[in-house]
Amino acid sequence: MNRELVKSLEAETSEKLFYYFKHDGSIDFEKKIIAGKILNDKSFDKAKLLHEKEIIVDSILNELKISESSDYLRKKSRKEINKNIYFWLGFILIFLTLEVKDYWVDKEAFELTSLLIIILTGLIFFTYKALNYKKTLSKLINSGVKNNELLRLRLSLIETEWDF
Repeated sequence: MNRELVKSLEAETSEKLFYYFKHDGSIDFEKKIIAGKILNDKSFDKAKLLHEKEIIVDSILNELKISESSDYLRKKSRKEINKNIYFWLGFILIFLTLEVKDYWVDKEAFELTSLLIIILTGLIFFTYKALNYKKTLSKLINSGVKNNELLRLRLSLIETEWDF
């Protein structure tokens, strides 16, 4: 454990330590572990600590239960990839719409080269995305698996460090 973090947390009040212990998302996990350990050493209310520990463990177990399914990871990864593709498709369509509007408004000032450049850029982008779809999907699934391993590591740290 980080000794500097332990020293700085030992100087904190019990209320602040309980905030670090209880608060989930934005607090560093190591800080949460140390805060729980210090609160236990300070003889903080064991019932509160146990209740919050159960909430934390349950939330990690629920997240693991949901994300353990390979179908879930695959669907989530596909959704993320498709969201990116749809965003860029919309972006390219906006430029195409502006070019077509220029054609209708002022046919003499319309340049076909700019329209062709936008279409060519879109085709290159979608070809690249199509060729790298499986590779990107595999990377996202692997990151989901690593996240599950991190959650299991956190559960084991909770069980070993918090003995209340």
